Amino acid sequence: MITKNIKYYLVACMLCCGAAAVTSCTDYSDYNTVPEDPQPGANMTLWENISSDQQLTKFAALARKCNFSEALNSPRFYTVWAPVDNAISDDEYNRLMASDSATIVKQFIQQHITEYNYQVSAAQDSVTIVSLNAKHHPFTQTAFDGYNYLSVNSPSTNGVLHKINGMSEFYYNLYENIDSLAGCDSIKKYIQKYDEYYLDVNASVIGPLRDGKQTYLDSVMKKRNNVIREIMRADLDNEDSTYCMFIPNDDAWNDAYDKVYPCYNFIAKMDYMDLTKKTTVASSIKATDAKAEKAATASGDLQDSLTCRNIVSNLVFSKSWPYNQPLFGNGSFNAGDSAYTTSRKYLTHMNELLNHTVATGEMSNGMTRIVDSLAFRSWQTYNPVISTMYPDATMKVKKLTTHNIAKDYLVGRDSLFSKVPPMIRQWILPEKSRFFSYVAVDNANIDGSTGVPEFDFALKGVRSTTYHIYVVTVPAQVEEPQAAVKPYYLRFYLSWTDAANKQQLTVLPQGANAGIEITTDEGNNGTKLICLGDPGRVNVIDLGEFTFPACYYGLDAYPNLMMTHTKKYTSSANRSKYDQQMRVAGVYLVPKEYNDLWANSDNE
Repeated sequence: MITKNIKYYLVACMLCCGAAAVTSCTDYSDYNTVPEDPQPGANMTLWENISSDQQLTKFAALARKCNFSEALNSPRFYTVWAPVDNAISDDEYNRLMASDSATIVKQFIQQHITEYNYQVSAAQDSVTIVSLNAKHHPFTQTAFDGYNYLSVNSPSTNGVLHKINGMSEFYYNLYENIDSLAGCDSIKKYIQKYDEYYLDVNASVIGPLRDGKQTYLDSVMKKRNNVIREIMRADLDNEDSTYCMFIPNDDAWNDAYDKVYPCYNFIAKMDYMDLTKKTTVASSIKATDAKAEKAATASGDLQDSLTCRNIVSNLVFSKSWPYNQPLFGNGSFNAGDSAYTTSRKYLTHMNELLNHTVATGEMSNGMTRIVDSLAFRSWQTYNPVISTMYPDATMKVKKLTTHNIAKDYLVGRDSLFSKVPPMIRQWILPEKSRFFSYVAVDNANIDGSTGVPEFDFALKGVRSTTYHIYVVTVPAQVEEPQAAVKPYYLRFYLSWTDAANKQQLTVLPQGANAGIEITTDEGNNGTKLICLGDPGRVNVIDLGEFTFPACYYGLDAYPNLMMTHTKKYTSSANRSKYDQQMRVAGVYLVPKEYNDLWANSDNE
């Protein structure tokens, strides 16, 4: 990677080479040295030339007010693109003169100055100049930032001066813009709460060591924000990046808050059944999540912090991702298109969000969209589908085996999946995978055995909300088409913690006649809580809806779904008649909102 100084040296060389009136850049000693020139002012400093120029009285007055005149009079080498007086409107001039020195320096003076020697020549290529305030500007043979030159290459002892016929407009970057938001106080206050200042040792001037500690003659402090870095995962102050940031106004924030908040209802203490220890233990925040949750939980109110975190985590989109282009006004989203957030989430139905844009803003590194509603799908953001395929513990089973069946092997056997609805089919047969996968009891642990296997699934990350629970079972015929067709006889139990921290055990599905009935050689059976499958097919067993009163997200605690046989396998007749080898392609907890929408539409 080219260092900053060398990079500017190379750019300066490109601008200098081939110009008859410009000294060639041949080594590191002359790239910031003004060429010898007999022009008047060549032996004067930049400040002396600017302050004596009758076309630059406004520029000089602003530089004088913020004390930047001292820098322009120093040996430090600069290139200045100075707007002439009639290029600065009286309103803008008066606004700047009424501002504090820091504003004048950042928004005007530094906007028109950079370090090193940038001269205009007929042979130069168009390049991007980084001004002292880190903003980017196009620099061509005829213009700077789109404004034409009135004079160029005026030499001084400490730099070169170009006069332009317009004032380069200052734009905040997306991070800077947060401090100036109006009507969006909720998100503004939340992000600002995590601002922190730090010493930029690279930009500071090192002083002597005192008592073994490094001191600095000039300490440069900069600001950063953990919410932006760790939750949004965006570099919003990076002028080299381009982002679109959605900013909810206060109405949109409050509406989103009211929807997200109930999903993170934590109780003061939560006990749960630890499947590895086979005993009830107290929960704690997962060590693996500690760093990621640090910023979100700093306020001490975990429910509030996670609610705010979920609102802001999917607001930023990078222009570098091809599918995000419509957010920047390039094209439009088609049905089924996804945008990709900097927090690595794919979101659909982006046109709905765009339709809630009430204002846009141009930033130096992208754009903002103020919205009056965050029309995100809850299951794509704060309330996702919870899924697993692998039991976290088993009983009477020594070994489990993962089976990956090539999709090519299933061609022409669509009837195997005829009972699988489209929503679940997309999960067990993903387009990007070449395999259909499931986990099963190893044959060696079943053949000739009288044991009744049990699977225990730890349902990690469950929110305090209502889910529809599905279990996908797999017949032997998926892998062995000629295998004997045998039915499953299964029962499901859910171990969960209530709002009073009491362990509960519920048989699913709930209700006296909630069993899934099919016609078998034994007839219908709806009197017992037994879940049957359609023999010889992949079955989606619907265990109905269940509402969890407490949130498990971010904790090592979890509810446990137990899956077990109801048939006894002590006789060889039962082992030959019923399917003893349990096979599971997935356990899915689908948020009620998503399940209801899917149940009424095949397009979700």
